[in-house]
Amino acid sequence: MQLYSWDEAGLGPVGDEIAAAFEPFIGRKVEADDPEWSRDLRRRKLRILREYLGRRLLGWLPNRRRTTEAIIAEYDETWRVGHARYRLDAPARLKPWIWRGQRLYASSLGATRFRQVILARILERLKPRSVLEVGCGDGINLILLACRFPEIRFTGLELTPEGYKAATDFQKAERLPEAMQAYAPLPLVDPSAFRSIRFVQGTAADLPFPDNLFDLTMTVLALEQMERIRDEAIREIVRVTRGHSLMIEPFREANDRGWPRLNVIRRDYLRGRVGHLARYGLQPELAIDDYPQELFLRTSTVLARKRVATVR
Repeated sequence: MQLYSWDEAGLGPVGDEIAAAFEPFIGRKVEADDPEWSRDLRRRKLRILREYLGRRLLGWLPNRRRTTEAIIAEYDETWRVGHARYRLDAPARLKPWIWRGQRLYASSLGATRFRQVILARILERLKPRSVLEVGCGDGINLILLACRFPEIRFTGLELTPEGYKAATDFQKAERLPEAMQAYAPLPLVDPSAFRSIRFVQGTAADLPFPDNLFDLTMTVLALEQMERIRDEAIREIVRVTRGHSLMIEPFREANDRGWPRLNVIRRDYLRGRVGHLARYGLQPELAIDDYPQELFLRTSTVLARKRVATVR
């Protein structure tokens, strides 16, 4: 897999924009000899190893499998928290991150924010008329994107009842709250445009849409959860895609060895490779990983074109 820089991808100074978007969510930067960092990493590694060995030995047990029911139970609790957490001063749990050689303690809310930069710049490049996000959660990605690109028809599909409810309940508001407008890392065009998003509850293994409906389909840490239905989900994504697919996911190339590899296995996360996308009819055009990464779970941003598309 060839990794591109933002400049090589023709997307401009995205690295600087990512740094600015992530900065408010960095708790502290860590020196190489920081004893707290070392102790924390030892604790996390022991937990990963213990749970990895448990999965290897007992993974055949029903309660060890990352089933649809288990995913719903885990994420329904997450989505009940609501959208008030998407603000610059939100309290959050800090995790170890790395970027460009710097060790950081930072919040995952910062990652949601800097990924908006990536998504927006790729939309500006592709200029799609219609976009589907598979596994949209509480809709935060689409809510902010719709307010920046009100001319695009956005659709979000979510498995969990609470995620779907959180997204559709939020649409009852007239405008994006001021705190969420400040959370958006790029200027918004219409703070009320999120009301036009179509949210649908369903499974990625059987998308309720006709063939070749969307100019762009995208997933953001959604295939991560779909290892047990990976083939069905990607085939369905390709089926409903007319042009491109954008995936920000922990592909195996980014987690192929060491602690990230053990972490993926113990969580039963995505194990597919970028190189496997060709099997489903997708031709990768860009692969980029130049942005902050969780120390034990790294992602790649992959833009791929559908090989055979039908023009309406």
